[in-house]
Amino acid sequence: MRVLDSPGRLDEEHRLIARYAARLAAEAGNAPRPPADLGFSFDANKQQRQLIAELENKNREILQEIQRLRLEHEQASQPTPEKAQQNPTLLAELRLLRQRKDELEQRMSALQESRRELMVQLEGLMKLLKFFESCWS
Repeated sequence: MRVLDSPGRLDEEHRLIARYAARLAAEAGNAPRPPADLGFSFDANKQQRQLIAELENKNREILQEIQRLRLEHEQASQPTPEKAQQNPTLLAELRLLRQRKDELEQRMSALQESRRELMVQLEGLMKLLKFFESCWS
């Protein structure tokens, strides 16, 4: 027999439990009474829990659908060798489109650089104009 299971220890534990239960009963007597429509509160709480469960299920379904669509999109966007061999015209068109895209990107870079140079020139001319205006005023 363990020391914790001794009769004296069990009696002390029972006394502590009885005191705690008496204190809880006294506090419950002083506690405000629950509203008369407590049944309604429980029903509303139950309905809210059901609604939450339904929304969580719907959320899981939506997340699964999103994942499925992502996988479909990834698979559709990755050309497979079988598709490439089946449609050489499509590959040639894709190559031309990529080439055109590169040309347009180079042209855009050149235009941006030209714009930067023009902005620097404009800034210099504005400074000269302000200088001459201050000299002639």
